[in-house]
Amino acid sequence: MARRGCQPTPEFPGDVYGIRFLLDTARSLKSNALLEHRRRLLDTIGHTIQHRNFPDPFVTVMTDDPENVKAVLSTKFEDWNIPTIRIQSFLPVLGSHSIFTTNGPEWTHSRTILRPAFIRDQISDLGCFDRHIGKLIQRIRSAQGQPIDLQSLFSMLTTDSISDFMFGHTTNLLGTADPDADALRFGVCFEASMHIIARKARLGWLTLVLPDRELAAHTKFMRAFVAKYMAEVRAKHPDKVEEEVGKKKYVFLHELLKSGEPDDVIRDHLLSIFTAGRDTTTSVLSYLFYQLSQRPDVASRIRGEIDALGGDGADPTWEDLRNMKYLNWVIKEALRLNPPVAANQREAIRDTILPRGGGPTGDAPVFVAKGSNCRYQPWVIHRRKDIYGEDAEEFRPERWDSLRVTFEYIPFNAGPRICIGQQFALTQLAMITFRLLQAFPTIERRDDRPPIQRLGINTSMLHGTWVSMT
Repeated sequence: MARRGCQPTPEFPGDVYGIRFLLDTARSLKSNALLEHRRRLLDTIGHTIQHRNFPDPFVTVMTDDPENVKAVLSTKFEDWNIPTIRIQSFLPVLGSHSIFTTNGPEWTHSRTILRPAFIRDQISDLGCFDRHIGKLIQRIRSAQGQPIDLQSLFSMLTTDSISDFMFGHTTNLLGTADPDADALRFGVCFEASMHIIARKARLGWLTLVLPDRELAAHTKFMRAFVAKYMAEVRAKHPDKVEEEVGKKKYVFLHELLKSGEPDDVIRDHLLSIFTAGRDTTTSVLSYLFYQLSQRPDVASRIRGEIDALGGDGADPTWEDLRNMKYLNWVIKEALRLNPPVAANQREAIRDTILPRGGGPTGDAPVFVAKGSNCRYQPWVIHRRKDIYGEDAEEFRPERWDSLRVTFEYIPFNAGPRICIGQQFALTQLAMITFRLLQAFPTIERRDDRPPIQRLGINTSMLHGTWVSMT
């Protein structure tokens, strides 16, 4: 039964909610109906509710209360793990050593290995980004003002740049030469796999019982693709590797191989970083440029900041990008309305307490039994009018001039498991936006369909981001 705190709510009986949830989950892969449905529930019943989902025997707590999010992600972090259902869904693709499929000491060890990849010296090297952005600009110019799908191009861009960062060798999907057939297939397999595991994670244990031949084929190819690059680096003489490292500031694979970790561990780390570096950035950029195509006033203000740095001839430094106040407001607003992970989940590994959700008004603490899940909703939290104002649905970057938030704003999660690549992503988002607005004075929307967000592991634009740029 769906409840506000511990009070029965007959308007939403549990069996009806379970059927409705499954139907909306299936539809959500083609629209954001599930997110709107969750928001209606939380608005109607209360900011923290309890319900059951067939066939899960445990209670699930759904919340858009920042105090509960703070407890789950920070103050009571030790009471909560990545849920078993999510780990089992992700395992075929990301493996058993990924930071996204581990808990406890193994997760701590994995994060320690990955952290050096995202220190400032690495993320402030804008040259790696710029090489690939230049190819993107050439692709857009070759369209000569005809409609293009930026989401598709952003996916190629992030694939090229993250493969360059990881392997020291780009997939070059945006290159003028014929792209590598294996690289193209890798991108197709990766995207298909992400949607398959997203569906399995949402529909529950029944979808994990039977083998999935399509997913197995995709996974086999992707692992072989990554293993090929690992073998090429291992086959080189150590002096040759050091020479390449000297020419290029950082190659993630070289550093992982130095760690002495087994090949299967390194492979899982590479696929994990690829997941985080490709889809999340593509998601935010696609939504951001959808907004810019409708808001010439916003694009004009960013161009004003670009002009202040030298206009068309400006080559921004990392510090320049950090100091562009309005550009960073725009990125924060895009992340607010389109958090790449729209909903997330944790599983209680011991009996615990959430600070809010109990009692007749939902303001008292609520007991959560071991084995229960907590689904917290960034997409819903970011639209709460009592936090962001009556215009919470609107894209208004200026709100960030005075807005101060903590756990009310969680596009990169929070607490010990906050996204390790947050600054890497923000730098890439700022640099891409800077260069495209610098190169193209006009961006116009070329699609009359409504902007429906599709739910996979990350959000995306169901119909793409069709614009013309001149």
